[in-house]
Amino acid sequence: MKFRRPKILRYQDAIRFHGHDGPFLALGYKLGKYINEKHKPKGIMDMHITVTVRPQKPYTCIIDGLQCSTIVTMGKGNMQLRKGRGNIYVVVEKAKKRYCYGITKKALSMCMGTDPLPTAARKILRTPAHELWHMC
Repeated sequence: MKFRRPKILRYQDAIRFHGHDGPFLALGYKLGKYINEKHKPKGIMDMHITVTVRPQKPYTCIIDGLQCSTIVTMGKGNMQLRKGRGNIYVVVEKAKKRYCYGITKKALSMCMGTDPLPTAARKILRTPAHELWHMC
């Protein structure tokens, strides 16, 4: 059976899926929307994403943001987590090409600042993706 392409969740739905609002969720969501616009996946298995991140909260919240704003998921096996120590990287593979995105110092500062989680998330969502992620 063939299904129509799934719809990307709205950010409010991503919050519901994740359980709460926060800057790392917003950071993953924002990158996922950018990835969709740039790489234009055609089907549910058209892209593979590898997230290299410290395997602990709040860093792993990026994963839920990515899953909600792309059609790439851990459950389908086209997203995987790679244990990182410090920097956060997201590698997108599509059509035998690889694209690497690394978190910027500005983004990390916004995430780890003293703002309440929803306030920090709103700042992330208002910031252009190129100021949050750089090509690596």
